[in-house]
This record gives sequence, structure tokens and C-alpha cells, in this order.
Amino acid sequence: MARLTNKAFLQKVKESVHSIDPQADVYLFGSRARGDHRKDSDWDFLVLTTKKVTWELKFTFSDQLNELELEAERVISSIIRSKEEWPNYEVTDLYQNILEDGKKL
Repeated sequence: MARLTNKAFLQKVKESVHSIDPQADVYLFGSRARGDHRKDSDWDFLVLTTKKVTWELKFTFSDQLNELELEAERVISSIIRSKEEWPNYEVTDLYQNILEDGKKL
């Protein structure tokens, strides 16, 4: 398979997430979002789902993204949270970093 452009890769990530939860929000964060990444940097994503986050749901998202990771030959790191619980993380560095640097897909 031909290597995907970054734009096409990000679209596929969004489509993969939406195949599980069409109402989910997906954010790119970290060095890729800031633009200070290296060639071998991973791709960090926050998935905010409308569903209750269970181990089974996390596995479903991870499995879907792992398939894309293999297909696209890019390393994906993901954090899965519910939209309802995400505001509880407001005091964390992660929340603040995503608020400042994150890019909604």
C-alpha cells in the first residue's frame, strides 16, 4: 500500500473512531500537534466518546487503531475518555496541554 499523506492518515483515524462512536471527538496532541516532532515521533490522540468507558470499549478503540497503525506504518498512542468525565481532568497537565496545543480532527 502506498504511504498515506498526513492529512489522509488523520482522516482515517477520525473515520476509525467514528466507526465505533459517530459522536466522538478526536484530538491530535503532543509533538505532532505542536509541529516540533521528529520523523519517528508517535501520533498522540485523545478520543472523547459519548459512551461509558469500559475495558471492553477501550479494547475496541485500541484494536481499531492498531489495525490502522499497521496499515499506515505509524505509531499511534491513544487515550480514551468519556465526554462526561473529561472535565474532571481539568487540573492535570495533560488536559492543559491538549487545551493549548491540541487539534480537533
